[in-house]
Amino acid sequence: MEINLPKSKHELGYTKREVLDIIRKYKINHKRFWKKFGVNTCAIHPETNDILYYGCDIELTISCIIEKREPNLYEWD
Repeated sequence: MEINLPKSKHELGYTKREVLDIIRKYKINHKRFWKKFGVNTCAIHPETNDILYYGCDIELTISCIIEKREPNLYEWD
């Protein structure tokens, strides 16, 4: 399944608010999303100190939830 993320507010990634809006669109429970997302790399916006989550990690997590599977080793960055 192709996951189409909207354009993020920041070049480096998505804020938590943006992630919550995205998973709401796909009708995914936020607790389930964050559990599947697990410990992942992220960035910190230098001016706002927002935590920014990478789009590829968000897409992979949503795909795994929808397809009811775990990520394959080759899918992790």
